[in-house]
Amino acid sequence: MRRPRAVVTTTTMVTVALMLLLGNGTASVSVAAELTGAPAPDFVLKSLSGQNMRLSELRGEVVLLSFWATWCGECRAQLAELGAWYGRYHGAGFELLAISLDRDWSDIGETAEALSLPYPVLADADLTVSRLYEVTSMPVSILIDRDGVVREVIHGFRRGRGQSDLDLVRELLRE
Repeated sequence: MRRPRAVVTTTTMVTVALMLLLGNGTASVSVAAELTGAPAPDFVLKSLSGQNMRLSELRGEVVLLSFWATWCGECRAQLAELGAWYGRYHGAGFELLAISLDRDWSDIGETAEALSLPYPVLADADLTVSRLYEVTSMPVSILIDRDGVVREVIHGFRRGRGQSDLDLVRELLRE
């Protein structure tokens, strides 16, 4: 009797590659439990504009870190939606940092330009920050309150679910 062949999807290959690149592949649910309620680890990354950005310099703002890659379709859809959030709430104390895991600056820049991203786009080419936040899948977003504490880890992106995530941002802006 023949054994059935395993079907390997692109999503599966990407997930496995990320787990190999970023570490031991610990489950994202446990990572969320460890990060939520803890101080957000500080970091410095260079933006596409050439400016170094330090997370701790944004203390007092509600910050959303969005980890993404140019080849991730869900990431691109999320980044476009986040642009509307940024435009509406930036003046109220909302800051957004899009952290790309890509190594090629030109790919990052082309994608940011194609999506007309209005917020800072950072490159984590050596995956230091991704490891710090134990990113094992994409997209993943980390919502940080004004005191620098991780309040929510949001895995994946589904159109329509964004409203509940936006409600969390609004709640933190009111605090």
